[in-house]
Amino acid sequence: MKLRSLRGILTFALSCQLLLTGGGFGFYCSAQGQLDDNEKASAQSRQASSGEANPAYSRTNTQAGAGGSTQNSGQNQASGQNQASGQNQASGQSQAAGQNQNSGQNQASGLTLKGEVSYCVPRGTGIKLKLASVPTNGMRLLDRDLDGNLLPAHVGDVITARTTEDIYVEDSKVIPAGTVFKGKVSNVNPPRRLQRPGWLEVSFNQLELPSGAKFAFRAEANNYKPSTMKSKARALGKFTAHAAGGAIVGALVAYKVFGAQNTAAMHGYNIAGGAAAGALIAAGYAMAKKGTHASLEPGDDLNLSIDTDLLMPALTEPTKKVASNNLEGLSIEVEKRKVVKDGLGGSFLRLDVNIQNHSEKRLNAIDLFARDANGNKYPTSMGPEEDSGFDFIMEPYSGLRTRLYFNTEYPKLPHELIWLDHKTRKICFRQKVE
Repeated sequence: MKLRSLRGILTFALSCQLLLTGGGFGFYCSAQGQLDDNEKASAQSRQASSGEANPAYSRTNTQAGAGGSTQNSGQNQASGQNQASGQNQASGQSQAAGQNQNSGQNQASGLTLKGEVSYCVPRGTGIKLKLASVPTNGMRLLDRDLDGNLLPAHVGDVITARTTEDIYVEDSKVIPAGTVFKGKVSNVNPPRRLQRPGWLEVSFNQLELPSGAKFAFRAEANNYKPSTMKSKARALGKFTAHAAGGAIVGALVAYKVFGAQNTAAMHGYNIAGGAAAGALIAAGYAMAKKGTHASLEPGDDLNLSIDTDLLMPALTEPTKKVASNNLEGLSIEVEKRKVVKDGLGGSFLRLDVNIQNHSEKRLNAIDLFARDANGNKYPTSMGPEEDSGFDFIMEPYSGLRTRLYFNTEYPKLPHELIWLDHKTRKICFRQKVE
């Protein structure tokens, strides 16, 4: 009985020892397996980030199957690439930010401000303009009435005008001569008594510099001509002429009506009364007679006054001077300039000139012409007088004093004389007609 109890105790102790030993071994194996898995995962992540493959993990996956190894290795490579790209992006961003900061600092230290100087043309500045282009029907005869006068202007007619002189502000040129003003007729004032013509009001909305730069511009101009001593004397002369003519006509009518005997009997009072009546009638007619309608003709003067301050950039004069193409030794002196009628509704530009050719070239009059500011060319022509020179030859080292006629369409525009080389057809002489 005791032996059985002792054997049972020994058996129970042995089985407890085996259980304890086996459980500890199992716990130890499971813990070691978890540690191995953790080390494998960390090793795989380090190898993936460094771009190297895990040979042990690959062999294990190869034994497990080719498909699984391919998927796992692709995932590991993808994760490694993403991590590497993230690191590269972070480093690139930091480098770019540093470069931007450095470049910004460099730019800030070397910053240069560039601009242009603008000047203010004050209100009330007067600008002298000349009409350049006006509405036309294409032919000179269609632009005039039966008396040869220009057709009246109308509201809305589009025109252009050019400046005739430079405008300076603080010794700086802001509006050069030749600047084109564009606008239209805004109002037409009717003719007035005492044979005073009508006048126009023009609204300009743009100006264009010779360089091609355009500016919005609003200003009012007109061609109103104020009375001067010369105009008043001319009006008084017309009034006196009408009165004198009326007196003569009235005296003749009175003598014709009353006859010689009655005139002698009335001691000539009838003639005096007739002369007075004729003078009053003629003077009244002269006072009531109106001038011509307002018209547009290239070359007419316009009065422009700026009603608001105008900001304009200062112009820089060219430092390089344009070389003159005039033939050395050739000179033309304009002694007198006059506009005369041709009898057909047109006009001649008559020039009394003194030509000196101290060169070796032979010049022909057929190569000489006048050109106006609009670019129209007019050759020499035969004038109404016999002394007009339209066909002559300038021999080398010779001189000539003659009278030139140019049948110009717009005699009021500025003109220049141009002489061409007979062989090369190039300009050998150019001069403005003052």
